[in-house]
Amino acid sequence: MKWLALCLVVLNLALWILPERLALPSVASVSAGGLPRVASLKAGAEAFTKNVHPYVCLSVGWFNSPAVAHALARKAGVESRVESRAIALAPLHWVLVPPQSASAAKQQASALRAAGADVYIVTRGQYKNAISLGMFESFEAAQKLAEEKKSENVSVRLAKFPRNRIGYALAFKVESLRETEVLQAVEADFDESFDFVERNACEGVATSEKNP
Repeated sequence: MKWLALCLVVLNLALWILPERLALPSVASVSAGGLPRVASLKAGAEAFTKNVHPYVCLSVGWFNSPAVAHALARKAGVESRVESRAIALAPLHWVLVPPQSASAAKQQASALRAAGADVYIVTRGQYKNAISLGMFESFEAAQKLAEEKKSENVSVRLAKFPRNRIGYALAFKVESLRETEVLQAVEADFDESFDFVERNACEGVATSEKNP
């Protein structure tokens, strides 16, 4: 009976100690970085999903009005939106009588109008109280007017007049495998070639065709 009781005690100790010793290698491997992080598993799953049917977002332009852009999108059968953007244009060449007092500018402008010149007084900005004699896209034309006024003893100077215009771009999403096809369909009814085509990845887009 004593030997039987001793054997039972030894067996119980073995049942407690042995599993802990067997578990130590697996615990060590986890602490050494063997278990992948949840974030990396999630990133891998997202990358796999995006590679099934990736989408791209395209922006094309310019269009003179939103209506033209919407019409092209409807004919091509794409869901889209129209974005308005300021387009920088080449500045105009501005012929000016330099700024002076308000009363002097008013008096001189009246005299110039009486002589047949089409002028106005600048009312704000850097050239406030200057007299505008004209704006030209051509530098040569502006310089010609400036020389003419100088010959009439009118003090003039040339300045740059910055300007912008509003252009409209069409933005839409398309499967990357159909990118060229859809882009050609949108451009097919446009009389000119696009000034630009921007291609960007679409973030947060579900790419599978059907979800179970």
